[in-house]
Amino acid sequence: MAKKRSSLKKNRSGSTGSAMKNKKPVRPSQVARTNLTFRKGEHSLNPDRKAKGDHFRSRATINRLRMYKNFKAVRDAKGKIIRAAPYQEKLPSGTVARVEPHRKWFGNTRVVGQEQLQKFQENLGRALHDPFQVVMRQTKLPISLLTEKAKQQRVHILDTESFDYTFGKKALRKKPKVKVENLEKLCGEIDQRTERYDETADSSLIKNAVPEAMENSNPLFKAGQSNRVWGELYKVIDSSDVVVEVVDGRDPMGTRCLHIEQFLRKEKSHKHLILVLNKVDLVPTWVTKKWLTLLSQELPTVAFHASMQHSFGKGTLINLLRQFANLHKDRQQISVGFIGYPNVGKSSIINTLRAKRVCKTAPIAGETKVWQYITLMRRIYMIDCPGVVYPQGDSETQIILKGVVRVENVKDPINHVKGVLDRVREEYLLKTYSIEPWNDTHDFLTKICLKTGRLLKGGEPDWNTAAKIVLNDFQRGRLPYYVLPPGCQLESAHEHRENRCSEKTETSECDGENAIADEERNNIADNSGDGNAGDDNDNDDDDDDVLTDLGSTCSGLTNLSDLDDLDFQLPEAPEGTIDAGAEPTEKDEPKLERRRTRGKRAGKKLSEKRNRLKLVRPFEKCTGVVEFGLNEKRKMDKNSWRRKLAKRRRIKHQQ
Repeated sequence: MAKKRSSLKKNRSGSTGSAMKNKKPVRPSQVARTNLTFRKGEHSLNPDRKAKGDHFRSRATINRLRMYKNFKAVRDAKGKIIRAAPYQEKLPSGTVARVEPHRKWFGNTRVVGQEQLQKFQENLGRALHDPFQVVMRQTKLPISLLTEKAKQQRVHILDTESFDYTFGKKALRKKPKVKVENLEKLCGEIDQRTERYDETADSSLIKNAVPEAMENSNPLFKAGQSNRVWGELYKVIDSSDVVVEVVDGRDPMGTRCLHIEQFLRKEKSHKHLILVLNKVDLVPTWVTKKWLTLLSQELPTVAFHASMQHSFGKGTLINLLRQFANLHKDRQQISVGFIGYPNVGKSSIINTLRAKRVCKTAPIAGETKVWQYITLMRRIYMIDCPGVVYPQGDSETQIILKGVVRVENVKDPINHVKGVLDRVREEYLLKTYSIEPWNDTHDFLTKICLKTGRLLKGGEPDWNTAAKIVLNDFQRGRLPYYVLPPGCQLESAHEHRENRCSEKTETSECDGENAIADEERNNIADNSGDGNAGDDNDNDDDDDDVLTDLGSTCSGLTNLSDLDDLDFQLPEAPEGTIDAGAEPTEKDEPKLERRRTRGKRAGKKLSEKRNRLKLVRPFEKCTGVVEFGLNEKRKMDKNSWRRKLAKRRRIKHQQ
């Protein structure tokens, strides 16, 4: 029989001679694990993990999620608590809890009187209607009970007294309340009321009248009304803390989404809504000020000009968004959604704020297809939204001129040019297209075709192409046009200048007197100087008068937007000046200035061309002289393929 080997490790004896016990790793009990003060691990539900960024869950959020997952205490077979539930006090099992005997549990803690409640309700209503005040933490008080509701117009008679209760067999009322005694008097009174009835004086018809909205059957003019676009809009609204509605400065009320504003006030009152008046560079300054005054009574309004180099209102809008971010310090970040009509400049505003082309933009409608998230700064995010149009019963011409539809898809653009002629003044069109006065729409399009060379076979004018050019120019702001604010009339340029002078004199009279004295000295110096110099100074003065206050920071057609200032008769020009509208003569022709020299790289091709022309010019002036050698060389230079063959590099193994 084989002898057992005692050299095995498990059979080795200890110091006492007894067999050694197997040392297995002992797993700590659950109670011991729960008493750990710090848990290592990078799990998303570990409240003790190190936050490596700003978007990690906080300790309170992790504890709340763990409470949802493990909301019960863990007990053993005997019923003792092994692991307490989240937010549960760890008391020894069997401990009796008791309430502290104190009179504070039986007294009124907060008492509000009727006068205090009425005062609070008035202050709350005043704050809610003020666009520059924000009510924070509305869930602390039952504000829905304190808000005033409109009086109910419908009287629920059947809910209080049913028909059977009044006229049925089991009626408790003996006789209905009728003012007439018998049926004959009732019929006579009805006839008299019918004769005295005046439909024009009936106020109920005006109150209950529903405006007739003509729905356009053409699918082209339903742009921005599809279910997909409205779905994108509601995604942006639900994801935004601040909603920015962008409107066109030329027609703010025509491009304003009142339906969405009512929806936000009624269903999403906790979201902030502001207005941005874009494209103010196409509108005079006094019109922009009037619109800002009117719209600021309802919502916070910011004037803006979207441009990567010459923007206006960028700092104001960023500071406003920072104020909203400071109001919600409990949130890690806020989202700002930009909504509005198509082609009002939502994506351009985002690019201007970001100082980078992060959104796809184009001067046509429908360029943005889906919503897009853009980071403005660490705590502010922006959301771009496609343009949405709520059907308001606008005609086809109004829809096209608002920029909702692409002109290239319109089948009959000639029918909509009449709307442009009605909105834009004649002198603006004459100056823009450099044409003569016209009689009707077709004559206007014919003159544009002859001027631009848009002719068909046989020399006939291409009216469709000319009409599309006019509509595109109107949409893109090349034709000056704007809607006057309500209660305003078109003032002359002389009145505007007087108002500006009066405002300046009210602020600082001394500065105004010094400016007038300097202006008189400059005029005297110009009259005594050269005629060309006087012409330049006059043009500069005219530009200063025509340009609005935004002209220094904005680019575009600002100088065209205030051409109404030219309605008054100008004084006679001093001697030596030149009329810019008159035909130039040989004496008045300005001297051509020499163009500045270009850089070495930029003007390389131009310098080579100039050198070739120098060789040709002396021989062109000589008539009847032929130089065969020079002409052959020129022919050789024209054949570029010969030079390519001469400069062709050989392959290495052929060298």
